[in-house]
Amino acid sequence: MKFHLRFYYFLFLLFPISLWALPVDLTKNWNVKKGLWESEIPVGSGWIPLESLPLASIKSQLDFPEGQLQQITMVKPFLLSEIDFKETESDSFALHIPYLSNVYKVYINGEIVSVSGVIENNHIIRSGYKRNILIKLSRNLLRVGKNEIRILLASEPGEELNYYKVFNDFGSSIDSYSNLQKIEDEYITFMLLFLYFFVGIYHALFYWKRRNEKYNLYFALFAVFLSVYMYFRSQSIYRWDLDPFTTTKMEYFVVFLTPPWLLSFVDTFFRKRISPITKAYLVFSIALAIVQIFVNRASSVMLLRVWQGSVLAFSVVLFYITIRALMKNNKDAKRLLVGIFFLMFTAIWDILGASGIIPIQNLNLSRFGFLFFVLGIAVVLANRFLRVHKQVEELNANLERKVVERTNELQETLTRVQELKIQQDGDYFLTSLLLDPLNDSKKSHSEMIGIQSYTKQKKEFEFKGKTKEIGGDLIICDDIVLNGKKYFVFINGDAMGKSIQGAGGALVLGVVFLSFIKRTQVVLESQSKSPERWIKECFYELQTIFESFDGSMLVSVVLGLVEEETGVLYYLNAEHPWTVLYRDGVASFIEDELELRKIGTKGMAGDVRVRVFVLEQGDVIFIGSDGRDDLILESGTDGSRVMNEDETKFLQVVTDSEGAIEQIVQNLQSIGSFSDDLTLLRLEWRGNTKRYESSTLSSIGSNHFLYSEVQSVLESGNAEETYKTIERMLTNQNLEDDVRINLLREKSRISLLLKRFDSAVESLESIFPFFVTDNEILLQLSYAYRKSKNIRKAVDIGERLRARDPKHVRNLINLIESYRLQKNEERAKKILFRLGAIAPENPQYLKLKESFGK
Repeated sequence: MKFHLRFYYFLFLLFPISLWALPVDLTKNWNVKKGLWESEIPVGSGWIPLESLPLASIKSQLDFPEGQLQQITMVKPFLLSEIDFKETESDSFALHIPYLSNVYKVYINGEIVSVSGVIENNHIIRSGYKRNILIKLSRNLLRVGKNEIRILLASEPGEELNYYKVFNDFGSSIDSYSNLQKIEDEYITFMLLFLYFFVGIYHALFYWKRRNEKYNLYFALFAVFLSVYMYFRSQSIYRWDLDPFTTTKMEYFVVFLTPPWLLSFVDTFFRKRISPITKAYLVFSIALAIVQIFVNRASSVMLLRVWQGSVLAFSVVLFYITIRALMKNNKDAKRLLVGIFFLMFTAIWDILGASGIIPIQNLNLSRFGFLFFVLGIAVVLANRFLRVHKQVEELNANLERKVVERTNELQETLTRVQELKIQQDGDYFLTSLLLDPLNDSKKSHSEMIGIQSYTKQKKEFEFKGKTKEIGGDLIICDDIVLNGKKYFVFINGDAMGKSIQGAGGALVLGVVFLSFIKRTQVVLESQSKSPERWIKECFYELQTIFESFDGSMLVSVVLGLVEEETGVLYYLNAEHPWTVLYRDGVASFIEDELELRKIGTKGMAGDVRVRVFVLEQGDVIFIGSDGRDDLILESGTDGSRVMNEDETKFLQVVTDSEGAIEQIVQNLQSIGSFSDDLTLLRLEWRGNTKRYESSTLSSIGSNHFLYSEVQSVLESGNAEETYKTIERMLTNQNLEDDVRINLLREKSRISLLLKRFDSAVESLESIFPFFVTDNEILLQLSYAYRKSKNIRKAVDIGERLRARDPKHVRNLINLIESYRLQKNEERAKKILFRLGAIAPENPQYLKLKESFGK
């Protein structure tokens, strides 16, 4: 008996074991050796005694080769009595290990009971570290008396190689499973987790309703991230059977971003903004969270240490912001300070315990610290609710009085608005009274031109029971006489702006234009002008008036004259919609380019070009404002509009309407609604005049009685003889009109060659009415007048041609010579300057420039 006692005493000294019954304490008296030893007895050299866990406390004694896998074996004997087996008859034995890192195997009496992680070719290909490892032990593995637990651990260089003593206040031990099962009971953890998660959702809903309170958003993010982190720290995460390192990356990503949301919350809650320090910390945390995804386990642990150090600095900033708010007598700061203190205290405790900087245990206290913080927030919200409730009670107490006061204010405002509306409508009415007499297309009494017009101003108003319109569109028609010929004069204008502004522009346009017409009708000198010059001078007078508005009033116009007898249309277009010709059932534009900007445009340089177009019997001209094109095709419920952008659509409308103005308006309204003022002017020339062609002589047949003489005119090289032949032929009373006119044209050409300029003037003057669009005849006529010493006529006709074609080089040269003969050097130099801009290399220009001494 004494021998047995001495033997057990010797074993106890050699292998220190627990003398107590369950639970068996496994936190002390281990033997540790480098390498993986599945069966070696822990006696002899190489074995290092470990008096107490954790394993990291003796890691400095384990000299691992650099760059190689770190491997150790831990062995500890323990005793079990018969009493222990009897106590667990209805239960089972269980082994609890707080934490093992990284890959491990656990043996009981030489049999593997748990393994985690995979090693291939001396490298870890799957991590195995776990928290709170709970292993049920078969009774067949254990025996009464001495037993042995052997743990084989391995980790990569730089990784954690450790066996924790305690985790969440649970130490390493062997006990009955019913006693150790409480380790897996996480009711409190999940209760707090769901509480924090729903607190976060609650504040997120606050932010959804009140977007200006951004601190609710940051608090919601903080609470949700914290609840997700708590889930990663629970035992339930192992049910997903993920790679532990992958789980760690996800955990670190969440936990790295949790403190910045808290700092952002406190910053916006107290200072209504996010400071640069908070932004910098957020960027730093995001960068850290992203980088750790792509590094190995050793680097990941290093990044964790960096983050843990940053949290200490973060806590200083957090307390600084809160204390500053407290010093400014912020009542909420007092209530939040206690919660922040408990939260930061528990968080720092857990960080210090996890990092090993101070020998304290990581008890996962932050989950309880946040509870105090949430309670502080609840108190703050409750106080805010009470303050709001008090304000509501005060408002309700004074509500009736305030409603009466507000109603009176609204009534006064409404009365004032109504007075202003009546005053505004009165202004509209008076303006319309001034504008109505001007906007008239019925002043003309022409029998050769059919006139119809349509006007629809966008702005309608009612004043004293009368409904009227006001806008910036204008149509004026009248009759004038120029050089003994009757002309129909018209203008269609669209002044810039809506309602009263546009009406003001139209009023100025109408008054100035009618004044110019009246001056022409009364002053004989004004009636001696050519139609081109009349249009040009009228345009310049309008331009001079509207330029004085300094660009605040612009007007687009079509201004023109129609010679009633011949149907020749003279007009200009200043950025107005293009003029439409309806001929033989087809509508087309008679313009193809923009030549003039709107009247009133500052610095409008260049020459005014007057277009000439010859109308045929039954031709219809349509002139209209841009309201004909600005149609609203669709209108959305959000106020958006789809506008017509196809200006050729109006041509199709005119064609489909067969030139009827009422039908045109109806068809436009069927396409879309009007978005602007609309005016349409319809002019139909009802006259009839014969047109002549310059090819008449060459087309005379061989059976014509003048065939031989005409051929001699066309083929003769003797100018004098040709001239005499034409003179003789013109005395024949049986000549057809077209032959006579073309003979006169040929006579004028020969006269210019023979320098018989008086004869040339006579011939050209007689044939010009039949070739009114022929600019060459005008040039020859001006030249002939100059050579015949009638300088005034030469200038008038030259300017007439210049109005039609401002860039006609030969005409400009002729005009310069004419003005020089007229002693008008200033005008000659001005035209010379224009000529230089058009044809700087022209020899005649260079010669004239030299003669002027330039």
